[in-house]
Amino acid sequence: MTTVLSKKRSARGTAGIFSAAMILGLVLQAPIGAQEPPAGDTTATPEANAQELLDRALAAVGAGDPEQAQLAYQFLLATYPQSPLRDQAYFGLAQISRQQQNDTDAVVQYQKILNELPHSPLAERARHELSEAYIGLGQFDNALPILELERNLSRDPAARQALTDRIIEVLLNKKDLVQAVKEMLKKEWSQEEEKRAIEDRVQELLNMSSRPELEELVRQFPKGYPGDAALLRLADLYESAKEYFEAEREWRRFLSIYPKHKAVSKARSKIVAIKQIYLSHRVLIGALLPLSGRLKPFGQQVLNGVRLALDPGSDAAPEKFAGIVVKDTEGDAAALQTGLEELAREYRVSAIIGPMLSRQVAAAAPKADAHRIPLLTPTASEDWARPWKYVLRNSITNRQQAREIAAYAVNALNLKRFCILYSDDGYGTEMMRVFSEEVVKRGGAIIARASYDPNATDFGPQIKYLKEADLSKGGFLGPPPQQKGGIREYKPGFDAVFLPSDYDQAGLMAAQLAFYSIQGVTLLGTNGWNSPDLFRIGGKYIDGGIFVDGFFPGSTDPSVRSFVERYRNRYEEEPTLLAAQAYDTAQLILKALQQGAVTGEAVRDFVGRIQNFSGVTGPTRYTPDGEVAKRLFVIQAKDGKFVQID
Repeated sequence: MTTVLSKKRSARGTAGIFSAAMILGLVLQAPIGAQEPPAGDTTATPEANAQELLDRALAAVGAGDPEQAQLAYQFLLATYPQSPLRDQAYFGLAQISRQQQNDTDAVVQYQKILNELPHSPLAERARHELSEAYIGLGQFDNALPILELERNLSRDPAARQALTDRIIEVLLNKKDLVQAVKEMLKKEWSQEEEKRAIEDRVQELLNMSSRPELEELVRQFPKGYPGDAALLRLADLYESAKEYFEAEREWRRFLSIYPKHKAVSKARSKIVAIKQIYLSHRVLIGALLPLSGRLKPFGQQVLNGVRLALDPGSDAAPEKFAGIVVKDTEGDAAALQTGLEELAREYRVSAIIGPMLSRQVAAAAPKADAHRIPLLTPTASEDWARPWKYVLRNSITNRQQAREIAAYAVNALNLKRFCILYSDDGYGTEMMRVFSEEVVKRGGAIIARASYDPNATDFGPQIKYLKEADLSKGGFLGPPPQQKGGIREYKPGFDAVFLPSDYDQAGLMAAQLAFYSIQGVTLLGTNGWNSPDLFRIGGKYIDGGIFVDGFFPGSTDPSVRSFVERYRNRYEEEPTLLAAQAYDTAQLILKALQQGAVTGEAVRDFVGRIQNFSGVTGPTRYTPDGEVAKRLFVIQAKDGKFVQID
């Protein structure tokens, strides 16, 4: 008895045979060239039929009929899936796909040969064509290992050279110049002419390389070729950009590594020429900054800001008016003192920008006083242990931030009752104390304070303490819930929480405050909040939080917008607070120099009397005791971004 299911299977089989016959009919329908179609010998073996299909496909390819060739290859694979000729069918299909610029399908067919028939005579060609298909798709990381394997397996020197050239070409398309240089060094040579050609090509690649790429080559080849050539190129790049500190540093590094190199005389003459460039300016400004070691990124931000202010040809710094001589303060303990001494005696600078750290300012101040050269630090934020006659700052301090956010909260937001969560260290304790003093002075009240370990991530105990203290001073706890096990509603009796911390802890505290039902209060902070990651960590709970900072790149102020645009165009990054404060510091010094204050004493007196300087870090003035007074930017976290509200 024939079931419905067996009938369906029979129908499917008949349809399959019919479809195959249709394809075969298309393949065998007309003679190709002078060949006649086969008589359809039913007694022929599967091997013979498969060979006939392959011959038909190859003939179609020769006749320029890829569609007929594809049909024949596909029919061969469908009818004889285990045929030993399937590698040729895969390869033929792949080649047709490549001609049709369909590298994706070609990759599939080449991989079938390598996976199913790794010992096929076509495997080597398939591997090479696979790499080319990957290159066509822009998948360079897939192509390179195949090309390298081909080179390793090849015994033909000419083939190896050709493969190396192809690898270099792929690396250049990938924009990996460091690896391209390393591949050039693998090229084989037997005559001096060939060696020189390789070196010429390496130099071409070095001339195309960026500074980071050159630095990487110097690191990978620290004692010889092409590290020496990379170092020379790096020095030239810095010099052409008029970044003379870096250029001189690289020339001196070259001399220390390669004292017998043929380019030694060039390096020495370059160092002398750079000094002459410095001395060709009417006045010189010094800089004491950490431009090596762990603080290098911050020192570079400061130097970037200074250089932008001193751009030749600008209104503030006309050509050859003011030059900058930079000394690196990292390294041994004497670097700071040595650098200051050189700036004072050898270059006779009119002012020095730096140092960055408060402890370095304290170490350099006595010598600055002795030489009567003003130190203007754009970064030091701690209070001085004692006043120095020739030390000024142009940076916001921790105290100033605490006072400004407290004043804004009380006066502008009309908030009166505050809690404070602060880290149990010098910074947190100072911020808590100054904020508390300012709030009380302005008529507000501190409801509770709680400290936490500086490395804490769980602030539950401290938040519970704030709630308990608040409940005894005005906080409200609602009536017992109707349902058993419910939680009584808590309504804070304070208006705001001050969180003087970095963005990571501030974000965590915002979420945990909400978890413990402290909601509807304003979160206040300092410039440690100023990071896009604040939103990633704090989410919706940080929304509405307010903090202060000395610089806001999103400001609508025309001078700030101009500075930000120029900085981005030149350095391809966002300006930071350090860069902005350094820019304004250099502008202050230039203002003094243009008014004829050439000596250190005159520069100090001029800057110390400034009352209405308008810079990119806001209005600036100096108090009679020499301390800077700035109006800070008030910034709010709103809908996932920062906005200036004052």
